[in-house]
Amino acid sequence: MTTSTMAAPITGADWYDALSLVDQERYDKIEEMCPEFSKLDAEKCQEFLDILDDYGIEDADKFESAYCTQLDYAYNEQHYGEFVEYLVTEVDCKDLPEFLVIDWQQSWYSNYRHDFIDIEFDGEVYFFFANF
Repeated sequence: MTTSTMAAPITGADWYDALSLVDQERYDKIEEMCPEFSKLDAEKCQEFLDILDDYGIEDADKFESAYCTQLDYAYNEQHYGEFVEYLVTEVDCKDLPEFLVIDWQQSWYSNYRHDFIDIEFDGEVYFFFANF
């Protein structure tokens, strides 16, 4: 009679300790800039790091340079319009007249989508500058 052995799940501390110094610094920067990230388990954290690697965001400095903001994912494309409105009114600090009607969603598709990387992950949409 044989018994199968299951590998013990990797805890957050074990996972972190197994990371390279570059990845530990990158994780620390992510946690500093995105505090809700600390709620994720080791598997999800690794998944996010792997996604960042795919976009060339491979260390803490690149993360800090590329990161713009994140929004709660609304399960539709409305977050793109919210992001563009945030860029114009909060980042660029533009006071727009109340009578001005802007299609923020269309602005994303026409003017902004090529300048940013958007990553939908764990209920959030993370926006990064494409040229970091």
